[in-house]
Amino acid sequence: MQEPIVNPIVNQTEIRVVGMSRSGSHAIINWILSQWQGRYCYLNCAEPGTNPFSTARPLEGHSSWRANYELDFEAERAGRFSQKSLLIYNYEDTFLGPLTRPELEARHDEYVGRSARRLDVLVLRDPFNLFASRIKSGYGEVSHAVAFRIWKQHAGEFVKRTGYLNRHPRVLINFNRWAGDVEYRRQIARALGLTFTDAGFENVPSVGRGSSFDGVRFDGFASSMPVNRRWKHFADDEAYVRLFDARTVELSQAIFGEICRVEVRMRDAVEQREPQGEPRAMSP
Repeated sequence: MQEPIVNPIVNQTEIRVVGMSRSGSHAIINWILSQWQGRYCYLNCAEPGTNPFSTARPLEGHSSWRANYELDFEAERAGRFSQKSLLIYNYEDTFLGPLTRPELEARHDEYVGRSARRLDVLVLRDPFNLFASRIKSGYGEVSHAVAFRIWKQHAGEFVKRTGYLNRHPRVLINFNRWAGDVEYRRQIARALGLTFTDAGFENVPSVGRGSSFDGVRFDGFASSMPVNRRWKHFADDEAYVRLFDARTVELSQAIFGEICRVEVRMRDAVEQREPQGEPRAMSP
């Protein structure tokens, strides 16, 4: 009986990053790459359920990929993979279901090559600062209504009420803590297998024109940006306040604690407009 063909390992580590637009995922990816020791390739914003080498997309004129060695991108896309210490790619504004489909897993090695170690990283930012940044930037391929459904599903995964990302070890990154706590970043680096130097933390990635509020003018001293106080720009905007429902407030407080002085007002407002026992929409 003929032995099955086993593809050689081409990626020592593969990291799949999931987060929402303006969640800080690009800052975290840049931080990972800045500390990584060895050859890496990064694919930007792939489409769920597809070959990320084929659907990674450029932002603002930037390439859809980045590598620290001479990489033949067309060869990689055709399945002729080079040896890498790290392959990392990300998804934005997607439900988690499409990332877990058996047909995607069945074609994994065909799409990106076989990996010795695979990690899923889920990045979550509190909804008040996240949606302030999304509104300010004007970015986003999905409506606010769909974006809130995605955020709530990601938050449910974060507090382990769901189990979509359970095939491989997962690393959950609370962006609020990552942005303000060096010891937390050290813990995350350890979970990712990084030798912690914190290199790249002060950089502002230029993709998507940088920060929604500050562009790239804080590049080199990113910790000076008030990323956890963006909500203040919309605190008196009734349309902004009305975006948040009771479930969003509940999940946010469970994960992040109280974020802003208008949060109690938001909670009171949503409790008045949402009758008890109203059924919640199911996310795909």
